[in-house]
This record gives sequence, structure tokens and C-alpha cells, in this order.
Amino acid sequence: MQAMTDIHFMNTYHRIFGGFTEMMAPYLMASNNSPIKVKNLQKYYSQLNPEISLIPQLLSNDAAGMLHFASLLSDLGFNKINWNLGCPYPFVTKKQRGSGLLPFPHRIDEILEHIIPHVKAKLSIKIRLGLNDKNEIIPIIPILNKYPLAEVIIHPRTAAQLYGGTTDKAFFAEVFPQIKHPVIYNGDIIRKEQVSEMEKEFKGIKGYMIGRGAFINPFITNQVNGMEFTRSEALAKYREFYFELHHHYKSKSVNTLGFLSHMKELWSYFSQSFEKGDSYFFALRSINDATVFEQTVENIFKTATLTY
Repeated sequence: MQAMTDIHFMNTYHRIFGGFTEMMAPYLMASNNSPIKVKNLQKYYSQLNPEISLIPQLLSNDAAGMLHFASLLSDLGFNKINWNLGCPYPFVTKKQRGSGLLPFPHRIDEILEHIIPHVKAKLSIKIRLGLNDKNEIIPIIPILNKYPLAEVIIHPRTAAQLYGGTTDKAFFAEVFPQIKHPVIYNGDIIRKEQVSEMEKEFKGIKGYMIGRGAFINPFITNQVNGMEFTRSEALAKYREFYFELHHHYKSKSVNTLGFLSHMKELWSYFSQSFEKGDSYFFALRSINDATVFEQTVENIFKTATLTY
């Protein structure tokens, strides 16, 4: 998740919860005009726990820029790279990036034709059903099937939905068997029971991508893998996770308001982990003093009941 699942977040989640076979990095804007340098990429990725299998993610409609960054990442040792055709936010889509490229299958074809023969790393694609219409994915499927892709990750919403409403599992069930590559389901996975149900419903599916669900229920990977904790164990584990993030971001922040803004954004998801979570988030978002904020969070972990 852009701006939230940075290297420190991934390292901390892996140490305390673990369970993901791969993690996806926040996207890089892959353009020939990008100011990002190789040495900056090396420095950024070198901080990652080597046990984590990281998939760099590119956001682009620029074939030359895509090839440039994909080649750089391949040279840095990454053997899989993801092309983001799923980002739904208007500031991205209006530039025909992310889901904004879905109404233009010919451009997707041209970019894949340009980069696939020249990059050593395997290419993964994350895609939505469409920009405004779920049927926009239909003419894209034969194009994806033309190329040797590592996998296709499908979030069964249109970009116009953002993250509202429900995922369209029925339409996903229609389209995913048409894709010749391994398919991964993404969207609204919060409980282990959902994974069990989809295993039965979507025969042959490769796996599942979990984004916001790992914020709302950070125990999701533990639960899917059969691990259980007592209430006190779970709260202690969650508290350790949270305050590792809290103290790190506080130490790196240049001002209190910036730090609190980031923590409040995290708590917009974390609060959903708890019964009466709305009241906790309401209280936290009105606090502009770092000490009071920290004390309030401590009280939440002392008294709260986990939902998941």
C-alpha cells in the first residue's frame, strides 16, 4: 500500500507475524524522466530483511521507461517485477497509468511487446476489471495470454469503484479460467474462512494477495497457517508490532504533525481490528500532541477486544 508498506513496515510485519511468501514494494513511477537513480534503489532495497521475497512494482504507460527500470531492477538481482495496471486513483488514471490504461488494450500490447524480450526478470501483472466497465478486461486477456508472464493478479472491481462496494467474485469466476497464466485473487480478504471458501470456489487458483486486510487483521497470515493466540498473547503481539512502527516513524519524522498524520492514517485501518474501533479512531484523530497520542494508544491495548 503506497506510503504505508515501506521497507520498515515490511521488515516489522515479517519479524512479528510473518507468513507471506512474497511482499510487493510500493510502486515506482517508471518513466524516462524519473529522477530515481540506481544507487538510490540499491540503498532503499538493501535495508530489506533478506528473508523477504520482494517484488518491485512499476507504474507506467511508458514502454522505454518501463524497460529502463525493469532492466535496472533485474540487474539488482530481482527475478520478478510487477506492472501495476490496477491503481484506481484519478490522479493516476487520468494520465492513463494504472487502471487508466485498461480501456486501451493496444497500448498494453505494445508495451509488453517492447519489454518482454529484453528483460531477464519475469513480469507479473496486477489488474482491475476495468476503468469504468468490468468488461474492459475481456479484450485484454488474449493479449496477456500472448506473453510469458509470471502471473496475473486480479482485483475484481473497476477503478471507478475505488475500494467501495463489494468485489465481483462471480465475474472473477468467469474470467480467471480464461487466463493461461497462474492467477492470484486480490481484494477484501480479512478472515481465514474467506481463503478456505475461495480455495473451494476457484479451483486452480495460485494464491491470494492481501493488502488492507493485513492492516485490519494483522494476524491473517498466522490464522491461515493454523496459528492461534490467546487474547493476551494477541494484544501483546499487536502492541509490539504497533510500537515498533510508532517509535521508528517518530524518530524519522521532521515534525510532530507529520508523524501524527502518518500514524492516524495507519489507525484508520488498525482501529478496525477492535470492537468499538470507530470510537478509538475518533478519539485518536482529534489528538495533536504526540505524548497524549501515545498514552491513548497504550490505553487501547490495555482495554480493547480484538475483532479477528
